[in-house]
Amino acid sequence: MKLDIQSLLGIGMKPDEAEILLQYKNSDDVVRSLRIFRSHILEDIHIRQQALDKIDYIINRLKREIIK
Repeated sequence: MKLDIQSLLGIGMKPDEAEILLQYKNSDDVVRSLRIFRSHILEDIHIRQQALDKIDYIINRLKREIIK
């Protein structure tokens, strides 16, 4: 598979990150970089999920106070 700048930008890479990745000649280096990028996305998802959980907790607490 041939990677291009648009594909990498489409997954959320910054232009400078994509340019560096496209310079790699070894597919192992490309895969390693993509896995690191993936782990950063997953970490962001976990942080967002924690924020959602806190929001849900606040909403439920407020609903219980209104019902009382």
